[in-house]
Amino acid sequence: MDELGVDLVMLAARPDGTLSRGEQLCYGLSGSELVRLVAARRVTIVKGRIVVLDPAPTGDPLLDQALASMGGGRRGPTAKAWVARRRAGHVRGYQARLADDGVIRADRRTFLGFIPVTRWKVTDPARVARARARLEAVAASTGPVRPAQAALAGLAGPTGAASLVFPGWSGRAARKRLKEAARSDLAAAGASQAADAAYAGDEAYRDAISDSITAAVDSAVQAAVHAATEAAHHAAQNSAHSGGGGGGHHH
Repeated sequence: MDELGVDLVMLAARPDGTLSRGEQLCYGLSGSELVRLVAARRVTIVKGRIVVLDPAPTGDPLLDQALASMGGGRRGPTAKAWVARRRAGHVRGYQARLADDGVIRADRRTFLGFIPVTRWKVTDPARVARARARLEAVAASTGPVRPAQAALAGLAGPTGAASLVFPGWSGRAARKRLKEAARSDLAAAGASQAADAAYAGDEAYRDAISDSITAAVDSAVQAAVHAATEAAHHAAQNSAHSGGGGGGHHH
């Protein structure tokens, strides 16, 4: 689960090793952070709104920034609104972390002699291969998948990763399977039995609590994927209406 955001960045790698601009990547990263924070029991989602359960630092600076941005108001933001919100330096933070780890490097140039443009080049292809292998495993699967797999499968669509890894006509079946895997609701179905199981003894109670957490994560996956997909769609429409944007990374 902790690798979810980084996997999405790595899946933006083109065959030549450069990272695609990924204008919609910010929505996928926000979705991944929401899922991870629910899995860590730092937040939950109640009637579509994010409720902070524990605002203490997580130990991950990027995740801490996400957690801090969810609080402060009388009511928490809706999952939809929070995922769709652009945060300054969001994508750049993940890129900087990967650069510090030696996974990518910055190629800084100027466009028209004065406009700074940063392109990112992969220096650790094995890290890209691991991310692709995880996505390919979901695409080749049948039946239910784990919440982390459902999140990766669902968020790969709005970020453009699904089309990069499984392009064109030949990739249609794989892309369809990713969408199916992202819609898994088996965890929520299992949690409907949690209350009864809680009265069956200590061991059953622990299982019930686990089921409840899994159901919360599953709910977060559904909310994150839906919100990221909708935000990416609206952003693409706005970009088309405005005639597109300039170069470089601005997130």
